Amino acid sequence: MTVREFIISRVQLFFFLVTLILTATVILGTLYDPQRELRYVDLLSPLFIAACCILPTCVTYYKKEPSVRQYVIRQIIELALIEAVVMLLISAPEGIEKPLFYLVLGAVIALIYILAMVMMWLQKYQQSKKLTKQLHNLQQSE
Repeated sequence: MTVREFIISRVQLFFFLVTLILTATVILGTLYDPQRELRYVDLLSPLFIAACCILPTCVTYYKKEPSVRQYVIRQIIELALIEAVVMLLISAPEGIEKPLFYLVLGAVIALIYILAMVMMWLQKYQQSKKLTKQLHNLQQSE
């Protein structure tokens, strides 16, 4: 993977994360604190959290294609770092038990991470299918 490809994948991941974090915020806010009113500044928090979550993913940069084991280990390290960053950024709201909040938050972070990885995989899969079809058409024309 070149540096340019890596940066492009991180930008895509950022926008996937912003969307998923915003969705999770709406769902959890509706469940746990439906009466709270948000200020305009609060709307920037998904951008800030996603940006902070992208930083630990730089650990997984690789020039050569890693083995499956190396890839899985890097993804686990990446998820653990993201969990740590988000746990440091978000504090439990008043009136909610902290252990329960952080357990739910950890599960939501893992779910968001998995969804973002699946979305990125689907995008790469579609690109590879398109490229394969183009190569097949090129071979047929020769």
